[in-house]
Amino acid sequence: MNKDRKKAVVIILVCNAILISLLELIVPIPVPVPGVKLGLGNIITIIAIVFLNLKDVLIIVLLRCIVVAVLSKGLMMLLFSISGGILSAVIMWFLYKRFGNVFSIKGISIIGAITHNTAQIIVASVILRETIFFYYMPVLLIAAVLTGLITGSISDLTIREITKRGIFH
Repeated sequence: MNKDRKKAVVIILVCNAILISLLELIVPIPVPVPGVKLGLGNIITIIAIVFLNLKDVLIIVLLRCIVVAVLSKGLMMLLFSISGGILSAVIMWFLYKRFGNVFSIKGISIIGAITHNTAQIIVASVILRETIFFYYMPVLLIAAVLTGLITGSISDLTIREITKRGIFH
C-alpha cells in the first residue's frame, strides 16, 4: 500500500472508531453492570492490528481516545481511555504478530478487553489513591470476557470480509 493510500486508510479508520465510540455513548446498550460497555470502537483497533503496523494502530487509538474524551467524557476521563486503549492495543498487536497462530481474533480481543479494564482500574487506584477499585475487578473481568468475545466476533467477521474483498491490497 502506498504512503498516500495508507494515510487515507488510517484517517478512515480513525473516523470510524470515533463515530462508533460516540454512537455507543449516545445509544447505550443496557448492561446490568455500571461502567461496562461493549467497546465497539475496539473493532477498528483490531482491524488496524491485522492490516497495519503498530505506529498506525497507536495513532488510531490515541486520536479516538482524545476526540471521544473531548466531545463526551471530559479530559479527566482521557487518562483512563488512553491507558486502557494504548496498553490493550500494544498487547493485542504483540499477540497477533507473535502468536497469531495460537490466539484467534476472538481470543486476542478478550485479552485486550481484560487488559483495558485492568489498566483503567490501576489508573483509577493510582490517581484517587484508593485500592477499593480492585474489589470491582472480578466483575470487570467477567464483563471483559463477554464484551471481548462480542467485539472479537464482529472483528473476525469484518476482517474475513475485508480480506475476501482485497480492500487493503
